[in-house]
Amino acid sequence: MPMVIMPCQPVVAHFHTTIPEMQHYLKGKNPLSDYLLNMTIEYSRGRDYWSKVIWDVTAVAWLVNPSWLPTNLVHSPVLTDQVTYSVDHSRHFIRIATSLNSDAIFRDLFGKITSFK
Repeated sequence: MPMVIMPCQPVVAHFHTTIPEMQHYLKGKNPLSDYLLNMTIEYSRGRDYWSKVIWDVTAVAWLVNPSWLPTNLVHSPVLTDQVTYSVDHSRHFIRIATSLNSDAIFRDLFGKITSFK
């Protein structure tokens, strides 16, 4: 099975949304969208200026449309005794995401959530 890594920094940490954005796209559309909005509001603990990274969606987004998360093929790293990574060019290749198109991913995500009736 090929491995695809979605690094938290500097890639996936850019996939975040805010409560006002979620209210605009999700509020009142269906029970699922209202549930997700209300859970996010609860999770925010009443903070007005707050955004939430949605880590898990990026892995699914890559499966839906790999162009939303461009990747590079790199040799798999080696973890050293000093708990750092080392490069060994004889090792197998893995894919690593280099950026993401959050607009496209959110358009698809919010569209799918709100399409349920």
